[in-house]
Amino acid sequence: MTRGRRFAFSADGRSPEGFNRELLSDADFHDREARLDKGVALTGPAETWARDLLQVARAAYLVDKRYVRKTEDGWSRTVDLVVEVAEPERWGAAQLADLTALLAALTSDTWYVAVTGGAAYRQWLDYEERASEVALFSGGLDSTAYAAQAATEPRAGTLLLMGYDDNIRARQQEVCRAIGRIQRRPVRLAQIGQRVLSGPDGELERSSRTRGLLYMATAVAAASAHRVERIKAPENGQLAINPPLTPNRLACLSTRSVHPWTLELTNRLIRGLGGGVEVINPLLQFTKGEVCSQALHAGLTPDDLARTVSCGDPSSARYAHHGRLNCGHCYPCLVRRSGLLAAAGEDRTDYRVDLAEANARTKTTEHLRALARWLAADFGFRDVVADMPFPRTTPIPLVLPMLHRGRRELAAMVEQVVPENSVLRRNWVPRLAS
Repeated sequence: MTRGRRFAFSADGRSPEGFNRELLSDADFHDREARLDKGVALTGPAETWARDLLQVARAAYLVDKRYVRKTEDGWSRTVDLVVEVAEPERWGAAQLADLTALLAALTSDTWYVAVTGGAAYRQWLDYEERASEVALFSGGLDSTAYAAQAATEPRAGTLLLMGYDDNIRARQQEVCRAIGRIQRRPVRLAQIGQRVLSGPDGELERSSRTRGLLYMATAVAAASAHRVERIKAPENGQLAINPPLTPNRLACLSTRSVHPWTLELTNRLIRGLGGGVEVINPLLQFTKGEVCSQALHAGLTPDDLARTVSCGDPSSARYAHHGRLNCGHCYPCLVRRSGLLAAAGEDRTDYRVDLAEANARTKTTEHLRALARWLAADFGFRDVVADMPFPRTTPIPLVLPMLHRGRRELAAMVEQVVPENSVLRRNWVPRLAS
C-alpha cells in the first residue's frame, strides 16, 4: 500500500506492534472508555468479544474523524489500522474481511485492519436491574416512535434506550420525558458520549459515517451484559435504504448506517466472533408517515413529535440558531416534513428555513431540487440496488411497495409546502406508482 495513513489504537496510546504509526488512544476521546459504565448501568460485565468489538468500533470512528478527507479525489481514503484487543484469536481472516467490508460500505474508503492482543478492560459494575430490551435512541422521529410503542407494552421488563448525541442531550431527555407520560413499563435512557478531541492540526473530518457503527457496538456491549439477544435499531425504511436521489449521492454520500446490507455484515461479524446478539430494524417496512402514525397511536402528541430531531446538518450548526435543531431543508428534514404531514396533517416543527420563501436557486434548496427530479423519474427494482446489495433475508419485493408509498408522501409534501407558482414546481409532474 503506497498511499493513505497508518494508525494504531490501544487504551494507553502505545503502538501494539512497535512500528511507526500514528498512535491513538482512549485519551483522544472526550469521554473515556472507563466512564462508559456510568451511563449504561449494566447488570454485569459485557462478554469479552463484545468489548473487543466496541474497541474496534471506537478505533475506526476515531480514525474516521481524525483523517480529514483531503485526498486526491477529495473523498476516498486508504486506512491501515491495528487495534489492540483482548481476544485476538477470535478475529480470523473471515471476521476481518467482514469488518473491512462493513467499513468500506459505510465510508467508501479502503480499510486494512489487523488486531493484536494486550487489551485489558475495566470491569463494568454490577447493578440489580436487568433490562429486557435494548433499543438505540437518537431523539429523532423514528427512535421516538419505536420507544413510545415499546414503552406502552404492559407487563414487560425494563426498556434500555441507548442515546448517543452529546449535542442534543437535553432534547433527548425532553423527548424521553414525553414518553414517560405514556409508559407502562420501566424505561431507562443511557446517554453515552463518544466525542473525538481535535488532533494536533486542530481539524476533524466533517462527515462521520462510522458513528452509527460505534453506537451500535456500544449497544451490543450493553446487550451482552444484560443478556439481551436482540438490539432494535429503529429507522423508517425510506431512510434505512436511502436510495440515492442523484448519481452524485451514490455509496456513502447517502447514509447507510441501518441499511439491510449494513446490518447483515454487522450480524455476520458478531456471529463470527462467537456473539449471541443480533441487530434488527423493526421499522424497515414502514414509511416515515406510517412511523409517525405509530407514534401518535401510542399516545404522543404532534407537539411531542415536533420536539424530535431529524436533521442531517452537522450538529455544531444547530446551536447557532437558538435551539432550532432541524434545518428544514436537508433530505432527512424533507422526509421528516412528509411524514408529519402524512400522519398528522400538520408539522409543528420550528425549522430554520421556510421552504415556501426559500430562493429556488441557492444551496438551501439543493436537496429539494434533487428530490423533485427524483420524483419526476421512474423508480423500480434496479434503483433500489443502485449502489448497495441486499441480503437474501430482505428481498426487494418486501421493501419496494414501501418505497413507492414513501415517494407518494414526499410528492404530497412538495405540493403542500412549496407554492404552486414556485420555480421549484415548474414542469412538476411526479411519476408515482399506483
